[in-house]
Amino acid sequence: MENNHLLQQAKTMSFLQLIDEYKIFIPVIQRDYAQGREGKEELRENFLKFLLEAVNGTPKELDFVYGSVRNKILQPLDGQQRLTTLFLLHWFVAVKENKLNDELKNLLTKFTYETRTSSREFCIDLINKGIIYNSEQNISELIIDSSWFFLSWKRDQTIKSMLTMLDDIQQTFQD
Repeated sequence: MENNHLLQQAKTMSFLQLIDEYKIFIPVIQRDYAQGREGKEELRENFLKFLLEAVNGTPKELDFVYGSVRNKILQPLDGQQRLTTLFLLHWFVAVKENKLNDELKNLLTKFTYETRTSSREFCIDLINKGIIYNSEQNISELIIDSSWFFLSWKRDQTIKSMLTMLDDIQQTFQD
C-alpha cells in the first residue's frame, strides 16, 4: 500500500531528491507559510544560517518531514515551513546563478500549494516567468515589479511571507 509510504520507510533525502520522486502538495488544512512573517526575524536568521552552513559543506539534517503519500504525491502534515523555504532557496540560487533550466523548472513545479489559488499561481509564475536577477535590488522588488505579478497577491499572507523570506535568502546567500 503506497499511502503512508514515507511514514513506514524513513530515509534521508535532499529536497531535490524528494521532488524528483514525489510531487509535493501543501494541503488545504495547512496554515499559510509563516516563516516570512513579521516577528519571525530571529527564526529566519537562524534557519538561513543553518542552511548556509549546509551549502558550505557542513552536513545538516532538517529533522523529518512526514505526511501521506498517494500516487507519488506527498501531502506533508509536518514540514511545510521547511519545505517551502527549501523550495524558495533552490529557486533563488538557480536564478542568481543563471541555472534555472527546463529540467530544474520541471522539478520545482512539482512543489505547490493547495491552500490558496493565488499562492499556487504565484509559485508557478515564479518558476516559469521568473525575473532577471539584479543583486543591487531586493529580490521582492524585482518580483513585484514583474509584469506577471498581480498586485492583489500582496494581500496573500503566504506570498507576502515568501517575498520576505526571499529578501532574507538574498541577504544571507550573497557572495
